[in-house]
Amino acid sequence: ITGAGHRIGRKLAIVYASLGATVICWDINKETNVQTMNKIKEMEKSSVHAYRCDVSDKNEVFKVVAKVKKEVGDVTILINNAGIAPLRTLLNYDINEISRVVDVNLMAHCWASTMKTFLPNMIERNHGHVVAISSVTALHGIPHGTTYCTTKIAIRGNQIHFHYR
Repeated sequence: ITGAGHRIGRKLAIVYASLGATVICWDINKETNVQTMNKIKEMEKSSVHAYRCDVSDKNEVFKVVAKVKKEVGDVTILINNAGIAPLRTLLNYDINEISRVVDVNLMAHCWASTMKTFLPNMIERNHGHVVAISSVTALHGIPHGTTYCTTKIAIRGNQIHFHYR
């Protein structure tokens, strides 16, 4: 689960752990990610692992994927949850900030699930699920959410492709 250090990602990690799943928590914030891991350990219901990963950096994603495969094994459910939502008018975005929003909110979904990371093993075994956390903004925009909404629309399109694949 990417973005497992807080909010939706943390809740998802706790729910999956309560169901007995081995949970792999990824977050850019090592401290909050470890907090999520510790909450799950207190439940004494499942195995949990925490990895610090900046999902906007594809090389780091590939390194952490290799580490997960070596230390934990194959992933059968991937939840792409990490996201950022700086809200401002398009003219007030810095170009680097736009790139970061696109990398975290959209490209990380591609790097974590495709490009020879988790998805090929799922396809080979004919078993696995890729879940993408998007937003209602993929259907209805919000004020000052140009970049954020654009990434959420793209995630929705990407998941529709997976569905038909």
